[in-house]
Amino acid sequence: MANLIERKIKGKTYFYLEKNLKIGKDKWKRVSVYLGKEKPSNRELGKKEKELEEKAKKALSGLYDERLAKFNFSFLSKEELVEVERIRENFLNRFNKLSGRKKDEFYKSQTLNFVYTTLRTEGVDVGFSDVETAYTILQKEKGEFTFDKKVIISGAMITGFNFLPKLGINEKDVLRLHGIIMSSFESKSPGQLRDDQRIIARFNPKTFQSEEISYRPPEPAQAKKEFKKFFEWYEQNKNIHPLELAALVHLKIYLIHPFKDGNKRICRLLFNKVLQENNYPILNISKNTPEYFETLIKSVETKNEKNFVKFCCQAFISQIKNKRIG
Repeated sequence: MANLIERKIKGKTYFYLEKNLKIGKDKWKRVSVYLGKEKPSNRELGKKEKELEEKAKKALSGLYDERLAKFNFSFLSKEELVEVERIRENFLNRFNKLSGRKKDEFYKSQTLNFVYTTLRTEGVDVGFSDVETAYTILQKEKGEFTFDKKVIISGAMITGFNFLPKLGINEKDVLRLHGIIMSSFESKSPGQLRDDQRIIARFNPKTFQSEEISYRPPEPAQAKKEFKKFFEWYEQNKNIHPLELAALVHLKIYLIHPFKDGNKRICRLLFNKVLQENNYPILNISKNTPEYFETLIKSVETKNEKNFVKFCCQAFISQIKNKRIG
């Protein structure tokens, strides 16, 4: 927020418009614009506020030059990534001030919302209470046994989410992750690459039917080769900015569609694995389900990765910027 400041220097009055920028833990930088010796009108003040904002953007850009210099990025602008880094830093500063109990509560909330949204986005008929019940059961030392299918499915997804910190982005671990989250769907070959042809469909609001899109994933033998090549690509591209890399990981796995089912679930888990290991907050990327699918399919059909990367950046900014954490 900009402040109108009046200063007296050697008996003379000068006016400034100033703004304090948080640049780290307990670190601030002041940017200001000189207004003159007389208090400006509201109209003049409005013009100067725009000038101050531009000055603030340039100041932030310079402050994050060193961090951004560590990464490659192709689809997001430096200005967008400066905003991402500023929001990330602000989030971490607030999160680190929480007590251990508050951090646990926040993690629980993140887990419940991610798992519920992810399953519902896939058309899996679970309620939020099912996810809560599964979380409670898994938290107990001895655990409990349940025959409730919805709770079992929710529990498998929670287990997969909790597995992320132990996960390496390699073929063995990703197959293991798929085996965990799809353990309730034996007919979908949990933990195994598909041996049949998959299609990608979307709902047509005019015909009220699901229709195959113009892109078809590779046939099984080729999909297995592409799956292996993905991990080679990943190892060679770890220096891409984490948010851009997370989006590309999601998109590339989706293009391969390596499994009979659970492909988008794996995509969203790996998306957050990349963020997590680079100390970024978890993102519920499919929270806005229609826009998520629309942008994902658009990138697939047009072979334009930029569409989906930009969507992920906008989702990060909108979700994390003012996120309540306790």
